[in-house]
Amino acid sequence: MISMNNQDISLQAHLKSLACGDSDYWSFRRKAVREHSHGYFQYPAMMVPQMQRSLIEAAQKHQSGIEWIFDPFAGSGTILTEALMLGLNFAGYDINPLAILSCRAKSGPFRSRELKTRYSILLDTLQKDKSIKIEAEFPGLEKWFNRQVYLEISRINRAIRSEDVQWVRRFFWIALAETIRLSSNSRTSTFKLHIRSKKDILERNISPISLFKEILKNNIKRIHSQENILRQKGYIEKGRYIGKIDVRLKNAASIPVCSSQGKYDLLVTSPPYGDNVTTVPYGQYSYLPLQWIDFKDIARNADKRCLITTHAIDIQSLGGSRKLVNKWEQELSDLSLAFGNFIKSLKGDERAKKVTAFCRDLYRCLKPILSSLKPNSYMFWTLGNRRVAGKVVPLDNILRDFLESSGSVFVDKIDRIIPSKRMAVKNSIADTMKSETVLIMRKAGDNGKKQKN
Repeated sequence: MISMNNQDISLQAHLKSLACGDSDYWSFRRKAVREHSHGYFQYPAMMVPQMQRSLIEAAQKHQSGIEWIFDPFAGSGTILTEALMLGLNFAGYDINPLAILSCRAKSGPFRSRELKTRYSILLDTLQKDKSIKIEAEFPGLEKWFNRQVYLEISRINRAIRSEDVQWVRRFFWIALAETIRLSSNSRTSTFKLHIRSKKDILERNISPISLFKEILKNNIKRIHSQENILRQKGYIEKGRYIGKIDVRLKNAASIPVCSSQGKYDLLVTSPPYGDNVTTVPYGQYSYLPLQWIDFKDIARNADKRCLITTHAIDIQSLGGSRKLVNKWEQELSDLSLAFGNFIKSLKGDERAKKVTAFCRDLYRCLKPILSSLKPNSYMFWTLGNRRVAGKVVPLDNILRDFLESSGSVFVDKIDRIIPSKRMAVKNSIADTMKSETVLIMRKAGDNGKKQKN
């Protein structure tokens, strides 16, 4: 095990000083505001922007030359937006097409005046459209949407497709995604597809077009606010961000392995806290919005086969496949005492396979992730310890063990209370997960022990 150096000790002391006299500092109670592009769309389990900003600024004080931030589990783009606001380059990956669309919509250009003009044209197109053609066809269409709702969503879809400029369409698609979240027959109190009661469905009087107009109007205000700040800081030219942004639809385990020198200076990320199907079902949550969005505007490799079932995206994510998990149990136990002890505590419970599959896939991501970082780069991992079979999975300690076995250095751990959950209130995970951990590590030199492919 490699010891901390003076820089690590200095960073550790700085982080502790931030909470000195305020034990509640890291909860960001009453300070967590989703301003600017953070507020475009309600994505599951979003990170607190202000907390992540504080961590990035702390790293900048103790690690020189930070130009690139890397987030291999980019989600809706919280870290991307914070990188832009600090004038940094950003690289991010995610397996969910809706997450990538969100990231690309948040990447700009920042031309609020042009958006207002194109918004007016869009409204005119919507007003003229009297067609009753349905623009999406999938199992459960009439279950999840009332007839008038899906007819109006179809009109919005056609109006967006009539827009010539791709970055504008992306901005509009994200507003449509939020519109669908609020107008479908799925309950908004959970991230899972959970049908509303018959009484609730019958009593609802929702106009997606009215919702869409209001959401777009608010999002244009948000981008205008962000544009002004970026311009004042000198971070945009002709409405475009001056830094580099690299966002890709890709599984973190398939990131190309780099040389020992890496590309990126700082990792700030929050991986899933367990397999998506039983923890936070990001893919299931995205299933309805993605039915109505043109995949050509997401990424070249975006494939609608990911919508073949409501769980298809989640099955592709960490822990989605339990094939060959038995042979990995001992391997992972050798790498992590925390993992080994937890698996033993399940005493043959079938759910041990779910935990093993997730930890196997998370471990497989670490070699390409670490290879992407420059030597001595810091890593901030925001994690949650979920429950399985009534027991807390020590994900923070498991990941620490995995990273130390790969040659990384433990610097510090911050435990924070979650004051207002971003998780749905009726999600069983939300009922048990009241806190998060930020694991702070440093990549030291090479990656140490070789990992199993």
